[in-house]
Amino acid sequence: MHISDGVLSPYVVGIGWAIALPVLGVSVRRLRTDQVGTYGVVAAAFFAGSTIHVPVGPFSMHLVLSGMAGLLLGWGALTIVTVGLFLQALLIGFGGLTVLGVNISIMALPGAIMGVLGRHWMKHASLKKRPWIGSFIGGGTILISAILLYVTLATTNTALMPLAKLVFLGHIPIAIVEGIISFWLVHFLQKVEPSLLGVSP
Repeated sequence: MHISDGVLSPYVVGIGWAIALPVLGVSVRRLRTDQVGTYGVVAAAFFAGSTIHVPVGPFSMHLVLSGMAGLLLGWGALTIVTVGLFLQALLIGFGGLTVLGVNISIMALPGAIMGVLGRHWMKHASLKKRPWIGSFIGGGTILISAILLYVTLATTNTALMPLAKLVFLGHIPIAIVEGIISFWLVHFLQKVEPSLLGVSP
């Protein structure tokens, strides 16, 4: 899902930064010092998950976990995922630095928005429904990111549309897997530490 430098037009790259910088500023202002430990764990999980690649047809897919990060951190997830994306581009060559704004807009922003909505939804849901909400947020975030990736590639060059379609289809299994992971993680956390989900025991 990471886009590399030189793939997108300057116009699309500029739009990516125009979206990413303001929302990143909002996210940074909402970081809480009492959640530093949680930030570190989520950042490590995001970074580690993206290094485990699974072949899917002609592509190599990996977990993103941005939806789950959003459920745990709310708007703070945008900053944490951004740091992960920056380190991935810098250290292991996943994505580029000039297109970091686009990658933030595609991967970090949907996770933060869906996570905030999911946390609000969970406050008014029964215990049985919360894991299903988590599953929807986890899998739905990947589908939204895949759609945004498709639009980004197709907007840059119509010749990239066949590739964009394949990339979108390739992320459907990832969305299913992340939905399952999110289901069980929410199921577990609401028993042991529901405050991480923003809900009462």
